Amino acid sequence: MLKAHRNQVGYSRKNGKNLVSIKVHESSTKDARNTFIGIVLGIVCGFLLKGNMSAAVLDHISVTLAGSVLKMFMNALSMTIGPMIFISVIAGITNMSNAADIGRMGGKLIVFSLVKLFCCTVVAVVFGLLFFAEGLPGLAEAIPQQALVTKPGLSLLDIITGIIPANLIQPFSTGNVLQMLFLACLFGVFINRAGEQAHAAKALIEFLNVLFMDIMNVVVKFIPVVVFFSMMQFMLTTGTDALVSLGIVFVAHALDTVLVIFVSGLFVALAGSLSPVPFLKKVLAFAPAPFSLNSSNACIPLTLKLCSEKLGVDSRLAMFSIPVGLQFNMNGSNFYITMLAVLMARSMGLELNLNVLMTLTVSAFLISVTMAGCPGSGIIALCTVFETVGIPTAAVAIFLPIESIVGMFSTVSNVTSDIASTMMLASSEKQLDKDVYMAK
Repeated sequence: MLKAHRNQVGYSRKNGKNLVSIKVHESSTKDARNTFIGIVLGIVCGFLLKGNMSAAVLDHISVTLAGSVLKMFMNALSMTIGPMIFISVIAGITNMSNAADIGRMGGKLIVFSLVKLFCCTVVAVVFGLLFFAEGLPGLAEAIPQQALVTKPGLSLLDIITGIIPANLIQPFSTGNVLQMLFLACLFGVFINRAGEQAHAAKALIEFLNVLFMDIMNVVVKFIPVVVFFSMMQFMLTTGTDALVSLGIVFVAHALDTVLVIFVSGLFVALAGSLSPVPFLKKVLAFAPAPFSLNSSNACIPLTLKLCSEKLGVDSRLAMFSIPVGLQFNMNGSNFYITMLAVLMARSMGLELNLNVLMTLTVSAFLISVTMAGCPGSGIIALCTVFETVGIPTAAVAIFLPIESIVGMFSTVSNVTSDIASTMMLASSEKQLDKDVYMAK
């Protein structure tokens, strides 16, 4: 265990004694600070270059330097996150088989979570249509000219029939996340059916899960550098209108975080037959924890403590529900990518008819179930959703500068939604102490 977390372990010898220090978690404020510094330096550098360099030099810097860095980063994400999603979904399915005695609760938890997730997707579409009725200036112009040839969006029938790949390599070579999800579910179910014979396979899956998560952690360390080049390119190719538009997107996401929390409270009231007031008060007071940690996984110990000590959930049920429910409660991340798809479609003048909106809703819903709880996974999910609507995937680079900070708000929404699903399950199983829940 110590070797697995050697980056968090320190050793020293003092006064004849061996001293071992263990850092409980990485400080997210350092990453946020570095990202903010990258944003500011990118803006300043972009302004200075734009005011003192010729158009030919600016084009060379934008395409050759900044464009190359962004392309390498996106390639590294695509290379890593596809297999990571595939392996993590298999691991989640195989781990659930160890709790056969609580299969009924697992089924309820998944149903509660998926219904809530689908409703949030619909609300996100409506929110995007109302909040960004005319799109935002400067965003379409920020897309590289060579990527402006848009492909026709996929229909709902295309998504359904195309979810089964023609071969095992196709999902990874094309980056089709929905096909990866199908294969992962297929493999996970049949590995479970193999029983004891699949012991070695399960051990290999756990190893690969840790391996790809470790690789991803290395890749995301470069986000501040990528944000610098992304913002610099953004300023070289656009004006202040686009910068203001990014600020509006950030404000919209802060508002939708509040909306997701409200929807979670509504589900607690309707499906859990509980007053939403204590739930909303306690999760809002708890919000700084997931916001600062910027990771749903890192927040699990604190979430468990909140559920058992403040919300009255039976501790054994919470220990099952909170970790398992994380994968099905990415409501904040789901809302964000759905809202951005509507925004970019509006900004580019693409038609958003009923068929396109249904396709967007279903694809965003399915993609959200595959999202990994780590920085960068939202970018790949956004690529897939953009493609289904007919938006060039190169448009994802526009939102890289604010990705890390936006993730903090998404984490609050995701954790809150996970807690809401746990409350609904505890109420249905009568494993909730209502006196503790109602207590101040």
